[in-house]
Amino acid sequence: MRLLSLLFCLLTLPVSAEVTVTETAPRSHGWWLGDTLDQRIELTLPKGAEIDEASLPRPRSVTYWLDLRRVRREQTERGVVLTLTWQNFYSALEPRLREVPGSEIRLTDGERVGLPGFEFVTSPIRPILAPSTPDQLRPDPPFRLVSLGAHRRNLVLSSLGLAVTLGLLVWNQAWWPFHRRPDRPLTATARRISRLGDDAGDQRRQLLHRGLDASFGRVLIGAELPAFLEKRPEFRTLSDRLKAFFSTSDDRFFGPASNMEARKDDEDVASLAHALAAIERGRP
Repeated sequence: MRLLSLLFCLLTLPVSAEVTVTETAPRSHGWWLGDTLDQRIELTLPKGAEIDEASLPRPRSVTYWLDLRRVRREQTERGVVLTLTWQNFYSALEPRLREVPGSEIRLTDGERVGLPGFEFVTSPIRPILAPSTPDQLRPDPPFRLVSLGAHRRNLVLSSLGLAVTLGLLVWNQAWWPFHRRPDRPLTATARRISRLGDDAGDQRRQLLHRGLDASFGRVLIGAELPAFLEKRPEFRTLSDRLKAFFSTSDDRFFGPASNMEARKDDEDVASLAHALAAIERGRP
């Protein structure tokens, strides 16, 4: 009795459905270098089972002559349809049978399912002994020579203009090699005064006197200041400061002067020297 009961239970257990794999392989011949081949695999899955996404083949280089370019998945009522796109890079010298390997995927219930491979024949693009002739080459495209004469002329003119502009700037600012020109003694004097220390008050004043002497052409004293301004009218805007400079020089060298007045006068001398140099360079 127990044996009959056990047999009845076994017969009434549900039978687990199996996975059905149906492949539609590409045609077996007529493929060349660079062709893509689509392999269609239909999987009929048991109820509740699905494909584990992580187990699907990934696009990659399978071998040196075969790449898996794309994997497409399509859900159907009975299961899943996988479409694998392969690309052939085998450069055949004669018709050659090539084998695409199979792979294995995994279902969510842990069952493993093998995906079949397939074979195909790849052929050479051209006969290996076919002669090569010049008429097989494409003709050269037409071209037009571009004249560079105008561009060269503009480049030369621009370079000359730049050189002349730089030369005039250097000359106007009395930079090297024009910084020793005798017709700009006040500019040279202002540079020397700028290089002196804070305790060189008398030396500043003496240098400015020598610069004014060189600009006047002879020794310039306070009494001859009107004659200097008549000869060099561009300095008339500084006539009051020049009069004060000569008056202070007389007090400084021939009369008493306090230390505070001397320090303030040193600053005035440097400022007056730079103002005279600016006018001398044509920048009032």
